[in-house]
Amino acid sequence: MKVKSVGSIKNKKILILGGTGFLGNKLISSLLNDNLQIYLLARNSRTRKDLQKYNSNINIKIFDWIGTDSKIIEKILKEVNCVINLCGILYENRAGDFDRVHSELPSLLGELCLKNNIETFVHVSALGVSEFSDSKYSRSKAIGDKRLLENFPKAKILRPSLLFGKGDNFFGQFSKMSSISPALPLISKNTKFQPIFVDDVVLAIIKLISKKDIKGNIFEIGGKFAYTFEELLKILLDIKNIKRLLIPLSPNLMIFPAFFLQLLPKPPFTVDQMKLLRKDNILNGKHPGLEALDIKATSMKKELTKIYKN
Repeated sequence: MKVKSVGSIKNKKILILGGTGFLGNKLISSLLNDNLQIYLLARNSRTRKDLQKYNSNINIKIFDWIGTDSKIIEKILKEVNCVINLCGILYENRAGDFDRVHSELPSLLGELCLKNNIETFVHVSALGVSEFSDSKYSRSKAIGDKRLLENFPKAKILRPSLLFGKGDNFFGQFSKMSSISPALPLISKNTKFQPIFVDDVVLAIIKLISKKDIKGNIFEIGGKFAYTFEELLKILLDIKNIKRLLIPLSPNLMIFPAFFLQLLPKPPFTVDQMKLLRKDNILNGKHPGLEALDIKATSMKKELTKIYKN
């Protein structure tokens, strides 16, 4: 994907944290098209095959980083004028991981950005986060957003709904599952989502780092339409032109097996994720969205058809 330059993006030197995931790869690919200087922090960077694609690109510098190391962050902040934080985890390997990644890191970055006179800081959170949620994931994200704004009041926080695109964690996983299984689990069939195309999120980030006249701190973004979990799976199966049995499962009942499955190194689902599925993940209009960024939501069905049409 190539996004046309907007505002003063060509003058940016950008530090990116959490840039090796689904969204991060898309974002970096787009930014490198604009001949920008990118500083990427990544764990085990010297041995990772997924980072070899950047070896010959002089516009990206990769630094090995342990999440608790603030010294390297502050060193790089003396060379950049923009920070983008994409760090996020879906489950904890150790107690307190959610707090460390979602709450403490944004708070620390806010302090360091203020200290080093950083012009722009964009932090990607998640739609629907709340300090009063039953989910530790949601609470830690909401607390991180709050602490960031306390430490760096001009930060921009982006809260997207479920991301979709080639290689995403939702449709991609269910597509693979449907290729080998005659049935698919339908956990919380009536829970609603408002999926947003990953390229739209990339464009939103680019606009927030390049345009100085965008007012507001928190932006909640989602696609044009809301769908239930069941509707999303049926849309995918229809595009693939296959039939699979959908087995309804209650998130409350799934908490019991999740308690044991979450002990695995890479659990298929966790207790915390079951708690998240109890509530809809859709826009409520309390914060500005894509319209405030002058972005039109991309058609989900159109893009999924490009990816999964047999």
